[in-house]
Amino acid sequence: MSLPANSIQLDELPAELGRGYPVAQLAGIDNSAAGIEPGDTAPDFRMTLEDERGLYLSNLVGRPVLLNFWATWCAPCRLEMPELIHQAQTQDELVILEINVMEQQAPVAAFVDDFQMPMPVVMDADGDLRDAYLVRNMPTSVFINRDGKIASVWKGILTAELLEQMVGQILE
Repeated sequence: MSLPANSIQLDELPAELGRGYPVAQLAGIDNSAAGIEPGDTAPDFRMTLEDERGLYLSNLVGRPVLLNFWATWCAPCRLEMPELIHQAQTQDELVILEINVMEQQAPVAAFVDDFQMPMPVVMDADGDLRDAYLVRNMPTSVFINRDGKIASVWKGILTAELLEQMVGQILE
């Protein structure tokens, strides 16, 4: 995918992404030559922020990224959310993108308010991103290193200890 002129650049991200509650709509996926195994390049995708600017996952190369696939009805997702919030609040370099799968914005907004989530939420309304990352159960967390390569994939609840360990690996 080529980056449009209105795409967000890496140096703009600290103010734009990762603090507050921006909602982004999934706007496209490029999963050519991408896989979901450790060492593979993470499938690129484009999201459109509320101000209509675009952001590609590939814009985040240089920063460690955690993609967390979740849903409001998912009890395990609720259990791990406080730990993810803690990481978002304490790890300034880490970008956590909360990928909500196949839900409407109203219940997602209520969930975000209930948990006071500081992480941006990407609305995957049709499940296209879920499919590109071969997510079959929730929560699923994809840890991406600074080179844009998948470091690990965790299916199920992340305990505080496990999350700390996996985040530590991509912060190195």
